[in-house]
Amino acid sequence: MTATHETARSATAQRTRATPLELFFDLVYVFAFTQVTHLMADGASVESVLGGLAVLGVLWWSWASHAWLANQQVADRGPVRVGILIAIAIVLLLSIAIPEVYPAEGESLFGALLFSVGFVLLSLVYTAVNLVAARHDAALRRQVLRTMGVTIVPVSVALISGAFLGGTPQLVLWLAAVVVEGITIFATSQGGAWLLPSAAHYAERHGLVVILALGESIISIGLGASHSKLTPQVVLASLVAIVVALGMWWTYFGRIADTAEHRIHVLTGNRRTAVATIGTYLHFGIVAGVLLASLSMGGAIEHIGGGHPIAPFDWTVLGIGLALFLPATGAYARVSRA
Repeated sequence: MTATHETARSATAQRTRATPLELFFDLVYVFAFTQVTHLMADGASVESVLGGLAVLGVLWWSWASHAWLANQQVADRGPVRVGILIAIAIVLLLSIAIPEVYPAEGESLFGALLFSVGFVLLSLVYTAVNLVAARHDAALRRQVLRTMGVTIVPVSVALISGAFLGGTPQLVLWLAAVVVEGITIFATSQGGAWLLPSAAHYAERHGLVVILALGESIISIGLGASHSKLTPQVVLASLVAIVVALGMWWTYFGRIADTAEHRIHVLTGNRRTAVATIGTYLHFGIVAGVLLASLSMGGAIEHIGGGHPIAPFDWTVLGIGLALFLPATGAYARVSRA
């Protein structure tokens, strides 16, 4: 690594807070998360939940890759700033396509193709920005080419093929794309040149995305109540739901977040990168769990407001959400204390 690039990474490490541009980038995911929960709610079935998780997985890799990019490079300067601005526009397009990503037979494929092709374009832009930003670091350029070269082709084929096929084949291929991307990124990153200059920046960005997911739970509770006639039962249900949301907040921020940041901070080199990588993977379970719980709480309040018992779907989704959130937060705590 040259002195120039070492200086750039040191400057990044000294910045312990996300830039306004990064916060703006994260705000796009507020809309994206809302779209995902609506997608799952519209189907109210196992297939809709799996379909939503596939879409969320695609969005997650886009968020995580850019969060790590901004940790290694200064986000509001030069090519990285341009890349993130372009990414904001593309992620917005992905988000508005979400309601139509799973067309019924005979319906237009435009939404599914917009989402899949948009993600491929986002990946290519991310790769190009990484290569330009790493122009003084040959090892990092090789790492970018290794990881993205192995990842982009199979993921692109799976997403675009699924968009054309539709139905169950699309769901299977899109879930496979999320899994393949996770496996290839992890496998090609072991002992590689990815570094994490700032543990504080890492902790803040991951904490912010959890806050965004928890914000979706507040939106779901509020919408569920506003779509119902205000009764004591609706008020009580809303209070119970907010207690669940507060419990998730306390589990993460009250017991884990600071400890994890400190643990990652004291680590160095590839060991720090490895622990932080596992943390990023576990955060997908944390965020997915929060969004599923949000979906169930909003639906339950609407059923109660309509004078109906809570639907089995809402109970099931709540159970799945907590079954993802609790083990993922527990595993993150264990990794952070190891």
